[in-house]
Amino acid sequence: MLSSMTGFGAASGERDGLTWHFEVKSVNGRGLDIRLHLPTGTEPLEASIRSQIKAAVTRGNLQVSLNLRESREQLGMKINSVALNQLARKARLMDRSNKVRMSSTRAADLLAIKGVIASDGRTSSDISLSDACIEAIAESVDLALSQLIQSRKTEGAALHTVLERIISDLEGVVADAKSTADVQPDQIKARLSERVNALMKDKDLDGERLEQEVAILVSKADVTEELDRLDAHLEEARKLIDSDKAVGRKLDFLSQELLREANTLGSKSASLEMTRHSLSLKGLIDQFKEQAANVE
Repeated sequence: MLSSMTGFGAASGERDGLTWHFEVKSVNGRGLDIRLHLPTGTEPLEASIRSQIKAAVTRGNLQVSLNLRESREQLGMKINSVALNQLARKARLMDRSNKVRMSSTRAADLLAIKGVIASDGRTSSDISLSDACIEAIAESVDLALSQLIQSRKTEGAALHTVLERIISDLEGVVADAKSTADVQPDQIKARLSERVNALMKDKDLDGERLEQEVAILVSKADVTEELDRLDAHLEEARKLIDSDKAVGRKLDFLSQELLREANTLGSKSASLEMTRHSLSLKGLIDQFKEQAANVE
């Protein structure tokens, strides 16, 4: 099954007073580009996370982030008693002055005021990761990557349907071009013969030499090889889109080969109908290339 390069995965976890959320987003890319955003103090995780990603993904531009924080207990949060007492005293004074009627003041209201709860000075950069915590984070990374891969496969299934339709359309145009090509040599020969007959009225012209030139021109206009190569490329394209491997680069190369043959077909065209076939092929090949650019 094809895999797209577009996808998303996320996972959260908690261990030893730490909570975290890991996300990975991927979009199209020529190679594998990993942009990793980790909180200060967790740099030792970078190598292992990159290794996990490379084992799961081969192509795409990936934005990866890890948000990590400790509980208030772990951070050493404490109540600023001085600030709390001052606020409570002012609340009572305002109530007694009768200028402002205060409703019953709840402790939760006072604790919510900025400055009442303070940290003991520790920050997220002081976080110490235990081996058990590192292992748990690695499991979250694997879970998020599994989600990413699944979303890329879901998108890949849709790409397969589109590419299969385009290949079928291309095969139809090639079949029509073959029908046109069957009569193209006769059309060219008849057209050139008329010109030769007109020129033969000139007694100084070598009739045998003219016949040879006509034969050469007819041979150059033969598009059998181009049509056969188009058939072969389309057969290969069908095999690739049914593969379980990362075939995006091969599909991109194949689209270039298809376009080369379509251009040659157009340059050898001896009729308006063959020119139309060539243009139809190029339009479909552009669609094929655009969709193939999304394949891993």
